Amino acid sequence: MLLGTHESVAGGLDKAFEHAEAHGDEAIQIFTKNANQWKEPSLVPGQIAAFRSAHAAWGGRPVISHGSYLVNLCTEKVDILERSRDTVAAEMVRCEELGVAAIALHPGAALALSDEAALDRIAEGLSMVLERTRGMKTRLCIENTAGQGSTLGWSLDQIAAIIDRTAGGERLGVCLDTQHMFAAGYDLRSAAGYDAFFAELDAKIGTDRIAAFHLNDSKRPLGERVDRHEEIGMGQIGLYPFWRLMNDARFAETAGIVELPPETAASSLTRLKAMRGAPEPQEKRLVKPLELTPPPVKQLRRGKQGSR
Repeated sequence: MLLGTHESVAGGLDKAFEHAEAHGDEAIQIFTKNANQWKEPSLVPGQIAAFRSAHAAWGGRPVISHGSYLVNLCTEKVDILERSRDTVAAEMVRCEELGVAAIALHPGAALALSDEAALDRIAEGLSMVLERTRGMKTRLCIENTAGQGSTLGWSLDQIAAIIDRTAGGERLGVCLDTQHMFAAGYDLRSAAGYDAFFAELDAKIGTDRIAAFHLNDSKRPLGERVDRHEEIGMGQIGLYPFWRLMNDARFAETAGIVELPPETAASSLTRLKAMRGAPEPQEKRLVKPLELTPPPVKQLRRGKQGSR
């Protein structure tokens, strides 16, 4: 697996490659725009040229874009629905201009719709986006979710339904988030569990659709449907599934992105790299060292006449 982190683009999109070089990334994820704003900035030729030049100097390794957090392709609100579809299409255009390989997309939250109606609406929106972006090389990838609230795309069945119902769905890929898988109830902590998951995925979706992984451990137990990332090996998932992924020949050229704060992303990246070609880890989980803090200094009580 080609390992990396989500890198900042502060100061310019091309700056991500300076960070990638400094951090030892083999693949990276970026935002091409502010993920918490609807505003869609147009790229100027100078920005595109600088990005492509820096990308080539970095070796042309995989770059993944993370889509906007505001997108909801199954909302019942017409204005938000149209804006969501336009935002995904605009992201496809930006990534095509930049030469970004894939986009990780959260499909949305059902809210007032039934799951079936929401899945149909997601597929309708994706069909429109793919039609508008016909001929582009950038791959639009559904990211599995933790299933928190009414978010869809947490089960393999739901992802398969979206792909099957989308016109032009053969152009869709998948970005698998390990923490989201675990939160949704998929347990890869044993050889049998790991093999069963990928056998089911291959049967329902196709392993060849996997364009990227988000590599995150979980703060919360299996099946809680809560999105809470933890440092690799320090959470409820533990070491075994990550060791299997690092040594799975099917994913040798697939991007694996750590989505953690910089201080824990660095240690997680180092730990993952060390698993490649290594024997199966004996520990199930790593234990964080105790964070010892000095006891508070006790203040002497002072009376009216001073201290005693």
